[in-house]
Amino acid sequence: MGSTNKKFTVGKVQDVNVRYANDLSDGSMKDFDVIFGGMEIRDGALRVAKDCKTAHASALVNVDNPADYVFEADFVQHMGGGIFVSGSTARAKESTETDDYTNGYYAYVGHDGDKGAFGVTTPRGVWHGTLTQSDNGRFVPGNDLHLYVKISGDFIIYLVTDPKTGEELYRCQHKKAETRYDYAPAENGSGLIALRINKADTDAGFTNLKLSDVKQPVFEGDAMLRVGEKLTANLEAHANEEMIAFTNKKGWGYALTYDAASEKVLAYRYIHGKRFLLGQHAQQITAGKKYSFTAVNHGNLLSFYFADDRYPVLECKVDVPTDFILGATDAIDVEVSDYVNPYNGPTFTNPIFHGADPEILFHEGTYYSYVLDNTINSVCRVRIRTSKDLLEWEEAGFGFEITEETPISFFMSPNVFYKDGWFYLLIASRFNSGTRGSDFRVFYASAKSPLGPFVMDKERPWINDELGIGGAPFVDEDGRVYLSYVYFDHGNNVSIQEIAPKDGKITVASEAMRVIQPSEWYEIDEYGRISEGAVLIKHNGYYYMMYASGHFRGHYGEAYAVSKNVLGPYTKYKYNSALTHNAYADGAGDCVFVKSPDGKENFVAYHCHSSIGNKGLDRWTCIDRIYFVPAEDGGPDVLRVYGPTTTPQPIPSNNK
Repeated sequence: MGSTNKKFTVGKVQDVNVRYANDLSDGSMKDFDVIFGGMEIRDGALRVAKDCKTAHASALVNVDNPADYVFEADFVQHMGGGIFVSGSTARAKESTETDDYTNGYYAYVGHDGDKGAFGVTTPRGVWHGTLTQSDNGRFVPGNDLHLYVKISGDFIIYLVTDPKTGEELYRCQHKKAETRYDYAPAENGSGLIALRINKADTDAGFTNLKLSDVKQPVFEGDAMLRVGEKLTANLEAHANEEMIAFTNKKGWGYALTYDAASEKVLAYRYIHGKRFLLGQHAQQITAGKKYSFTAVNHGNLLSFYFADDRYPVLECKVDVPTDFILGATDAIDVEVSDYVNPYNGPTFTNPIFHGADPEILFHEGTYYSYVLDNTINSVCRVRIRTSKDLLEWEEAGFGFEITEETPISFFMSPNVFYKDGWFYLLIASRFNSGTRGSDFRVFYASAKSPLGPFVMDKERPWINDELGIGGAPFVDEDGRVYLSYVYFDHGNNVSIQEIAPKDGKITVASEAMRVIQPSEWYEIDEYGRISEGAVLIKHNGYYYMMYASGHFRGHYGEAYAVSKNVLGPYTKYKYNSALTHNAYADGAGDCVFVKSPDGKENFVAYHCHSSIGNKGLDRWTCIDRIYFVPAEDGGPDVLRVYGPTTTPQPIPSNNK
């Protein structure tokens, strides 16, 4: 252990290495080594030549791209165009006006000039399509823009701002080669930055071109973070990446980085000087503001806290317990002290029981959990457990089981709610005669007891005729009941509608509203475009819809969106995901909200893979706290999940 309250000055502010800069003031085209479609430098910008008749023009900036870099340019009088990154100059040099082989990722402004977008071409330069885009109308055609593209490891950050006011107009993040729609090369490229203007009949152009390295840590002095110690510091957010890093001087270590431009906190591992992304956390970060930072060296684990010391935003496994040397690009008020576990009372440790897609209902002082069980002869059943404290669970039998009389052969995602003396079980299934995946819909069964038996209606055991899966209920303060479910349209999407449960039967009470469509990086993975399993909680007049993002066989996760109306429209939280994997928990998703026994604390119950990266059906159920914290911009409070945890946590409050 180290002595308490050791203060250090760590590293120094690192100057950013600028590899290339050109304001085009000399009028020379010497830096552009493949020009087609007709381009020239005119009035201090790279523009389409006056006599050009083609629909677009391109030029390549001949630079040596490092592995991690930032490229910036001013796009004056824009009318559509952008920047190709991560491609091949050799392929691009085969381009002609009629056969354009410029390949890679395309960070651009749409042809009509009114939206930001990010797309990809195949290795032969054939346009494959847009991966993500903003809503129309965010941009004013003909106005000036500032384009910012950052490639760091496997991620590309694309940011468009107003160069005069700094207002953010568009932001996206993409993980290279992450999706089935992604055909661009996964490597960082070989010296290619292609600038393209979409229309020849405009006077748009690029100027103030700049290519900079991503910051690297600086190690100076004898500052150490030993096993069993914690570090606290303040860091000031700048446009470029700031970092605090840990190494043992053998070419490997760890780093926590953040910057105001990407608004992400990221954890990296360094091996022989090259860094690999371990995890990331979206975070509202305001340039110029100081943020608190804490790191704890547990020996086999590094825990990173950012702006809040209740739960680490990222954690990194450490192969061998190590005393780390500290380095930083810009850290102040650095202090190292002994780490003391903040929890003095009784604690619990996840997971709490075995099973996936958990539902937990609290009724008359008892918790009832419902999970799918098909462990005996693959027969689908609903396994029920009971608890008084959310932690100790007793088996209570099976409340629903597939039999010869039921019109379905299997089901998934059981959910239960109570209304006017009846308990309703919602399940996703299809009819016995259906073909696989073609006629899924939400079915229901009802009972007079939370333990069942739940019985399906003989005449109409399904709720509506639309094909879909899921089926999560929400009972509002006025007693009205709503159903969220997944509909299929180029992926898994979320709808919500009012339903009318009465006397053990459910009918539809309103039209279904489309509220969540997968469009963000955290909703699209190698398995497809997936947003599903939406559940609701109400706070300060707002409805918070938490939903599973990505495929359950991948890292999975939970995101959320907010609305003033239960039926929407919903706005996705800008800094999703809200719950995602870490060094010890993978596949965290498909949650439900539940309160502590005394009703004073909010939790989410969710499942995780039984082991890191198993990508299978064997999962465990966990619980973790949620908090609502004020938003920096004064909007709706931010919903934060303090999890997934695998370390001891205070037990749910029960001070009635």
